[in-house]
Amino acid sequence: MSNNLDDQLRSALRAVDPGDEFAARVMARIANESMRPRRSMPAGYQWLSAALVAAVVFGALIAHDRQVRREQQGLEARRQLIEALRVTGEKLDLAYRVVNDEAHAATRENPGA
Repeated sequence: MSNNLDDQLRSALRAVDPGDEFAARVMARIANESMRPRRSMPAGYQWLSAALVAAVVFGALIAHDRQVRREQQGLEARRQLIEALRVTGEKLDLAYRVVNDEAHAATRENPGA
């Protein structure tokens, strides 16, 4: 069954020679298109298109600025978190030492307990 499908696809997608006239028609159309005068936009539409381009550029700049601010805020939050974890680690280490020193002192003072 798959061979039949492959054969059908090959047949449907085989290369077809468009003939010599095709190239001549394409070249004539290209020449014709290049000879035609181009229509220019009315002045109001030119300003409208310029304003649209300016609005898109301005919007992109605003979006970029917001992204930069978010990244800066994220980096500042990260810095603060790392500092908080460092301080917390120091305090936990201090508490651990105090508890262990008190436990050792109690066992030294009262060895039978």
